[in-house]
Amino acid sequence: MANEFTYRQSFEADPATVFAMLRDPEYVQVKCAATGSLETTVEVNATPDDAVTITSTRVLPADVPAPAKKFVGETISATETQEWSAASPDGSRTADVSVDFSGPLSFSGSLSLTPATDGSYVETRGTFKASVPFVGGTIESAAAEQTEKYLKAEERVAAEWQRNRG
Repeated sequence: MANEFTYRQSFEADPATVFAMLRDPEYVQVKCAATGSLETTVEVNATPDDAVTITSTRVLPADVPAPAKKFVGETISATETQEWSAASPDGSRTADVSVDFSGPLSFSGSLSLTPATDGSYVETRGTFKASVPFVGGTIESAAAEQTEKYLKAEERVAAEWQRNRG
């Protein structure tokens, strides 16, 4: 069984400005620290055709239900890979995204960065999959809940980042 996940983040800037922020290693470090990461590494690779791969690895406190603690321990590492397409004329982009966790959990899906009347938004769609008998659904639900909190916090960090850089 897998847990479907969808979340839309709003940003007060055009897609080109938002993407410049999203791919900035300093911003990735700041957002990860602000959302509880104990340690973060970031790598950004661009191709000549404007496609960009962003890879970040975070070490997080394992905020999981008690039955899952024995599978993950006190901390969990999460390696997220976003493979962004080149920008369309309106600045929009799409990405394949995957997150590999140190525990028996994974996430795969897509991101879309799209212009909006008051800025832009990023929509995350995907599936959490935990390969643990009996408690897998509980782990997937907890991961979805934590991811939603993380993405909400990221919106706040991004708004502050834009104010301080704008």
